[in-house]
Amino acid sequence: MKKRLLGLLMVAGTLMMLLTSCEYDFITPTPPTPTPPADDPISYSIDIQPIFNSNCVSCHKGSIPPDLTAAKSYAQLVPTYVIANQPETSELYIVCAPGGSMATHTSAEELNLIYRWIYAGAKNN
Repeated sequence: MKKRLLGLLMVAGTLMMLLTSCEYDFITPTPPTPTPPADDPISYSIDIQPIFNSNCVSCHKGSIPPDLTAAKSYAQLVPTYVIANQPETSELYIVCAPGGSMATHTSAEELNLIYRWIYAGAKNN
């Protein structure tokens, strides 16, 4: 009887230790990205291509994909690297955003323009 009680106490003690030793990691949600207005007047040729010309074309001019020269950039990006209306899942935005491999080449203002252009439909205008 004493052995059975001792065994029961050991099982209960082990169970209590397991249940009270759990840790929970709480993830702080990031604030949502503001939604640009539907009629956002971002132009690919006026607003986006100049970003590539000044920051990207020195490397991405044909030998390293995607080719971001003015004649080929749009066709190279959409739909492979850019998913219209979905900046958060578009590789172009992801690599330029903080933590991305090209983040050091893109300013916050340029990243905002890229986000708004993709969100507005990634039009070739």
